Amino acid sequence: MAQALQHASHDRLTRMLSGDWFGQTLLELALRALFTVVGGDLIVDDTVVEKPYAPCLAEAAWVWSSKQRPVVFGIPLVLLVWTDGQVRVPLAFRLWRTGGPSTCELALELLSYARHRLGCKPQFGLFDAWDPAKKLLKRLRDYGWYVVCQRQKNRRFEGHPLKAYRRQPYWQALGHLAGGLKVLVVRYRRQYYVTNRLSLAAVEVRTIYQRRHEIEDVLKMLKSPFNLEACQAGSTRVWQNTPRANEGPQAHHIALCLVAYVVSERERCDQGLTLRQLRRHLILTGLTAPLPSLQRLRMAA
Repeated sequence: MAQALQHASHDRLTRMLSGDWFGQTLLELALRALFTVVGGDLIVDDTVVEKPYAPCLAEAAWVWSSKQRPVVFGIPLVLLVWTDGQVRVPLAFRLWRTGGPSTCELALELLSYARHRLGCKPQFGLFDAWDPAKKLLKRLRDYGWYVVCQRQKNRRFEGHPLKAYRRQPYWQALGHLAGGLKVLVVRYRRQYYVTNRLSLAAVEVRTIYQRRHEIEDVLKMLKSPFNLEACQAGSTRVWQNTPRANEGPQAHHIALCLVAYVVSERERCDQGLTLRQLRRHLILTGLTAPLPSLQRLRMAA
């Protein structure tokens, strides 16, 4: 980056990570300059930005990792992504901290931000099995949004755990979850799918839920070519109860990675390429390759 920018040194860029600015504001600026979010689906998922060699990093903690199964040391990240099947755009993010709001409460914040700040009106909200707590499902119902999600087998449906409601591997039924939410439940082998759009067929429910994997591709790209886990800056952990800053160097680095993804997504859509093809094109052309989407973002800033 220092080689590409004529007036910014490596040290100046490093100091910028510790500056007093908000990463979500920068990400929103990039979204408004490069994309128009209409319709589509909203997907929420969590991941861990692993920091196994930084035991004194203030922003990190020991958390459960669904990828490696045991607990790992890292920064828990809750991400909101919008997609229309062709374009995948990260809209907002939140970092979980020890003693702070739960991941479900952070997901509620992201959905509220998408509705009230960005004016999103999605066709469906798609979530994994960890997300659909009663608060989340009721919030989506209040918004008037449809949802398709998975449900764990021990969750109660019509007064019984899902695994005990019917013993067959394939079935669908209308009923109420705990809390009085009327839903359609579809069982396909060992998976239980739940939706509040009662007119859908079982095949449609599973097809719509498959679009949730778009966020997995976004996370994979962020961790590999965009180096989401590569930042070494950050404040040192203090072993007393001292207040933490709202956004530190790690949060700023994550925001910059998301902005870089948004710029790359706009560029690859304009050129009709995949992200891997765009990356190869940029490597071959070097620093001389023009990026019109980046110029649009600079003008907006």
